[in-house]
Formats: sequence, structure tokens, C-alpha cells
Amino acid sequence: MCEMKTMRLLAAFCLISMTVAIAIATDETIELGPARISMDLSSLGSYSIEKGDISSLDHKKPDFQYEITPARINVEGSPDQVQLEVHQMSMSEPLESSISNKDPASGLEHCIERSSLVPVGEDIQTEPYTIDGRQGELATLNGDPENPLYIVAYSPDQKDGSGTVVCIVSSDFSWEATKQLFDSIRTQVV
Repeated sequence: MCEMKTMRLLAAFCLISMTVAIAIATDETIELGPARISMDLSSLGSYSIEKGDISSLDHKKPDFQYEITPARINVEGSPDQVQLEVHQMSMSEPLESSISNKDPASGLEHCIERSSLVPVGEDIQTEPYTIDGRQGELATLNGDPENPLYIVAYSPDQKDGSGTVVCIVSSDFSWEATKQLFDSIRTQVV
């Protein structure tokens, strides 16, 4: 009889431990403008999320308005961080092709270049990158070869090569940690 109680207590303890482990590995969800971005931040340790102020801008040629909603994830005891920006455009814009005759960059590359995540004057190299099951762009900035900055951009509402929402996420963690973070991203348009 005592053995049965011990087994039940052990089973209950294991179940509680598994529940706690699952809770620790749960994704963090950050709502920015029209997007709800979930990602697994458990490997980063203790962190805090700081949302910034929304800014509205006018884009010229083509003419449209857009809002930028930023956030920053600060990791306790680390100079590395993750930054996010969600760009919401007033109309659907091409994201896979060049945005104008004067600028050969795709719409996604253009959003990366215009984001506050890229230091002024910094050269970027981009390549196609799949994120959250969508075709996006990965930019690598090597201003500090010892600590490159990785930036990914994608559109959760992209249809037929155009979209109104662009999500941009940067990380200056190692590529291994960054890739793990990028691979965990899931996005909903709200």
C-alpha cells in the first residue's frame, strides 16, 4: 500500500515537473501594430520586452503612408539584444520585386534598409530566407566582424508578391542562437 502511494506521488511529481518545463519553454507573444509575433526566448535567459513609440511616415515614389511599431528584447547580463519592427503600409506594395526604377532593392530589402535596425551607412548583404513558412530576406551586417548583426524581414499578409505588413527582426547573438530564434517565429495578422 505504501509502495502504491509512493508511486502515485512520484507520478504526480513527474507530471508537475513536465508541466513546469513546458511552461518555461513556452513562446513569448509580442503584439506590435497589426502583427502578433510569437517566438521562443527561453534559451536567452532572463529578459525584458520594451515597446517603443509608434511613428508614422510618408513614403515618396510610390506615395503611401506607413506606421512603424518597434520593440526591443533586452537580455539580463548581455550586451546582445533582439529588436523588432512592424511596418504597416497604407496600401499593398510589391515586396519581392524592385520598388522603383531608381532602386533595384526588393520591397523587403528596402524595408530592412529603411528600418532603424540598420546603422546609417552600413552595407548589407541579403539572401532569400524562409521564416514562418514564408519567403523572406536575411540580411547580414558585418560592421563588427566579431559580432555580426542578423536581420530577417518577411510579410505575414503577402499575397502574389505584395503585402501591407512587413515584420523585421534583428539579433546580434551568435548565428546558432539567432537561427534558433528565427526558426521559432510564428506570426498572426490581427
